[in-house]
Amino acid sequence: MKRINLIGLLLIASTLSCSKVELTGEERGCDKVDCTYDLRWISVKLVDPSGKPVALDRTKVTRISDGKDLTKTYTNDQWNIFKSLGSYPVAGDIDGEHIPKFKHTKVRFQGYIGNREVVKADYVVTFDCCHISLVSGELELVTGR
Repeated sequence: MKRINLIGLLLIASTLSCSKVELTGEERGCDKVDCTYDLRWISVKLVDPSGKPVALDRTKVTRISDGKDLTKTYTNDQWNIFKSLGSYPVAGDIDGEHIPKFKHTKVRFQGYIGNREVVKADYVVTFDCCHISLVSGELELVTGR
């Protein structure tokens, strides 16, 4: 009986002494994954109380942990599409250098009409081996302008 207790104590001690190891993409098998070539985006749709799209003048996206500005520059044609749909990019596959794989990263989306902030929302995003995905956050927001 003493021998079983001793073995049990040794197992518990060895388990408690282990540290959590973060696996890299390569260790997770990403080097063996065939990714698709499509670019994926997480976008937020802004509507007014009557359900009409809200046309923002500009947006800002920051990584909350350190305040890094992740805002992209878009062409006038792209921006006009965003405004007409009321749908604005928060983060995408092209943000892979700023959003680590397999970790939850908090980002903040802010939208402005003129100099007035009309929307601010926080999101948690992550990357798998290939693409970005949303962990949490509302993808459709109603704003009073």
